[in-house]
Amino acid sequence: MRILIFGMSGIGSFIGGALARAGADVYFYVRGKNREAIEKEGLHVTSEILGDFKVWPKGMGQDGKSFGKMDVIFLACKGNGLINACHDMDPMVGNSTVVVPLLNGVLVSDLMAPLLPPCFIADGTIRVFSHMEKPGHVVQTAGSGKVVMGMKDGKNRPILYDLADILQKAGIPAEVTDDIRLDSWEKYALMGTNSALFCLFDGPAGKVRRQENYRKIVAEAVEEVITVARAQGVIFPETYKENYLALFDSLPGDTVTSLYRDLKDGKKTEDTETEMILGRMVKMGKEAGVPVPCFEKAYEKAALRTRGHALSGVHSEHDLKEQSDAQIIVSRFPFRCEG
Repeated sequence: MRILIFGMSGIGSFIGGALARAGADVYFYVRGKNREAIEKEGLHVTSEILGDFKVWPKGMGQDGKSFGKMDVIFLACKGNGLINACHDMDPMVGNSTVVVPLLNGVLVSDLMAPLLPPCFIADGTIRVFSHMEKPGHVVQTAGSGKVVMGMKDGKNRPILYDLADILQKAGIPAEVTDDIRLDSWEKYALMGTNSALFCLFDGPAGKVRRQENYRKIVAEAVEEVITVARAQGVIFPETYKENYLALFDSLPGDTVTSLYRDLKDGKKTEDTETEMILGRMVKMGKEAGVPVPCFEKAYEKAALRTRGHALSGVHSEHDLKEQSDAQIIVSRFPFRCEG
């Protein structure tokens, strides 16, 4: 099975490193200094799960035509790079290729379908906290590393089960589910709602919790996601909202999401996942006829950056913890999303 890792950032490098060490027929689509470092010294993996090691893939580069058609492609880019990624993947996608996106958002397959040639586009989630310490060196510090994947219609192809077996043998827990829609929505409800709240109040969890009646607003925000999902035929567990509220109450005060951190660091809105995480919920709400005022206001505040306004920052929380959405999911969510 020829497997391509497209996007050698924290997630892609973690998966690619595990597969390469296990002897899988894995290839890296990588460019720039990251590629130079891996070509020279190999991919250095430092992982709480996998250990510390260096590996080389079967091949690497940034010319899709040179790779040929792949059996499986793991897509691990950021949401704002999705269109360009699909364009660059085109030469490697054949009629039987299975593409598994592992990025923030909900049911990313819906967005990818019109961007790729005929193939099989699954959906996937991963529970891991990993980042690039420097070019060629990925560090994984938290989370089970579990990958959950499946076809949106529940008609999972045999290759997905073979892929899960390969991941398991490489040290990465993996599962093929008949209900990836619920798994994807549950992850999005956590990550998306947190992002909306942090943008709405311009600060981390501690600042949100200092607001009057904050729990009412938190409940309203997550209910917006649950209601839009219901309009699409996805039913959350009855305990989800209360569990989410308990989670939010327990988050360290300096917890932020990657979207808020990017905006706080001064990135332009178009260079962040604002559209993927906030804008898409606003769009889905309008399409379903479901009001989503919390997400609309958060989206509006994030979009102000394109007009020269910066998020004001957090005056009483000077050091924002570098904590990814996935880390929150795997280490603190006490129900089905647990990896």
